[in-house]
Amino acid sequence: MSSDGQNTLIALYRRYVDADPDETTVYAGFALFFTAIGLLAVALAAVVWSGGIPPENIFKYELREVAGVTGALGIPLLLASVVVLLPSQYRFPKLLAGAGLVVCAVAVVQFVGAYPHNWNVAASADRSGRIVGIYSLGAVAVVAASGTSLVGFQLARARTSGPAADASDAESNTGDGEDEEAVAAQVRRDMDDALSDSELSWGGVRKTETTRLKLDTATVDDVDRAGFENAKATETRGGGVDDAVAGLQGLRGGKTDTAVGDSTDDQTAALAELRKRQQAEAEREDTEGLVDRIRGLFS
Repeated sequence: MSSDGQNTLIALYRRYVDADPDETTVYAGFALFFTAIGLLAVALAAVVWSGGIPPENIFKYELREVAGVTGALGIPLLLASVVVLLPSQYRFPKLLAGAGLVVCAVAVVQFVGAYPHNWNVAASADRSGRIVGIYSLGAVAVVAASGTSLVGFQLARARTSGPAADASDAESNTGDGEDEEAVAAQVRRDMDDALSDSELSWGGVRKTETTRLKLDTATVDDVDRAGFENAKATETRGGGVDDAVAGLQGLRGGKTDTAVGDSTDDQTAALAELRKRQQAEAEREDTEGLVDRIRGLFS
């Protein structure tokens, strides 16, 4: 018995055959199967045992007779068990297998009567050819029955589990009243759930996780914005040199501390003084930068 209280043979049948079993058929099929396995095991053991017996010993031929009988019966029984176990809506394979078994049994009985004195001897007393011919007819019938059962079972299984069956099931389910819009909404919800954790957007573009830097320039923003107006004013023809100098100084930052004169000479002198001062500041900055780099080498 299996763990769920069901017969083990029935459970095996449902697992591998995938059909609703008839208990009588299942028991008969497995009985034939295990009987055939036992007979073939006896035939193999008898052949191996007889190989070590001298030819002059009569027991050697008795073992060979046992091996011939059990082997000749075990093979058709094994094939007939397949015919019995496989479900089929036709009775012809089972009838053919039964007839083949009867013919094989007749040939085995004749073999028992002919072996060893009338088996493979002089032509007048040899009966081996006729017995083998009869057995071959029965074996062919059993093989044909088992092959027919296997092919019919596979075709029936393909019809019940093929694409046509799936399509018919889908049509029947659709005809039960499911609205197309409800189905489409359910598909869309399933897609949203599946893509909620993915890294792809609906456009197919991979998401990028970046960090934005926000700089506070309030501490360095010391440009005199009033100079922008003066710089803009220099683009017009109404401004003078003083306005231009004031605009440049405003762009550099800091206070404008220039002397304003009325004459052109005064303005030129003021501009030269401004240039000297800018040059001196630039040289001082270069010297300080060089000193800082030298200090950095020894720090």
